[in-house]
Amino acid sequence: MRIEGNDQRLAAVTATQMQNSGTQQMLAAKNVQQQDAQKAGKENTVQSITGDKVSITVEIPKNTADALQKMGSISDFLNSTATNLRQTNEGLKETSRIVTDMKSSLDKIIKNYPPYSIQSQERIDELMNFSSLKKQILSLEFPTPPPPAYESVKHLWEDLFSGPEKTLQTPTLPKDAPDTHVAAAAKQLDVIGSQIGLIQETMSNAVMKG
Repeated sequence: MRIEGNDQRLAAVTATQMQNSGTQQMLAAKNVQQQDAQKAGKENTVQSITGDKVSITVEIPKNTADALQKMGSISDFLNSTATNLRQTNEGLKETSRIVTDMKSSLDKIIKNYPPYSIQSQERIDELMNFSSLKKQILSLEFPTPPPPAYESVKHLWEDLFSGPEKTLQTPTLPKDAPDTHVAAAAKQLDVIGSQIGLIQETMSNAVMKG
């Protein structure tokens, strides 16, 4: 079969149309795939956003976890130290108050004029009150300062609490003690009061510096 000039032009146009049509079909198919993919992506996105459950996993590095654990231990240590210091200080305050009352009983005897006789009931009552207060001191229980503060007051503490079982060593006076013994005991109580004050001040300074 022979193709004339017009037929050749028609064939060329037809071939071109077919080629364009094929390209368009390929492009159309590709667009459909893209649209389907976009649609699926949107659906997946919507599902992930509108899902009923959201699960979040947070990974903490080991060194961070260790640091947090150490911080907890440090916090417990500081709380324990603060508690012991407070108990020690409260015990020293109560001891100082009792020592002051003991000194007051002896001062009443020393400063009374004319002096009490040994058999005076008022004098005996003050000495009995003195002995009762001494028992109160021996019954007090409070911890020694925790290690950070104890190192700064160790020598003072051991000197003050040098009695049996590390109790506060206060003077003992029978109800017929002579005036000279009463005066000596009063001076000893002054020393004890000063020692207690020094320990409290030294502990406070140690904590402030720490």
